[in-house]
Amino acid sequence: MSMKCAVFNQPGSVLEIVEVPIPKPGPGEVLIKVEACGICHGDCILEHNHMPGINYPVIPGHEVVGRIHEVGENVGDFRKI
Repeated sequence: MSMKCAVFNQPGSVLEIVEVPIPKPGPGEVLIKVEACGICHGDCILEHNHMPGINYPVIPGHEVVGRIHEVGENVGDFRKI
C-alpha cells in the first residue's frame, strides 16, 4: 500500500506530490491517517536546509488532524478508530 505526500526532494526545491510506501509504526508510535495538514513557516527550515543533518527527500508538515490508523507495540493510551 502507498500514500500520497508532499516532499522537498533537495534543498531549495518546490514541494512535489509523490506516492511512498505506508510506514509501519514502531514501538510507542501510532500511525495517523492524515485528514488535513498545515505547512507553516517552520517548514522553511526543511525547504532551505537551515538545520544540519536533514536527509532529503523530506516530508514537511507537523500540524496534522487525522485518525489513528494503526498502533505500534507498547501503546496503551491510544487505539485505532
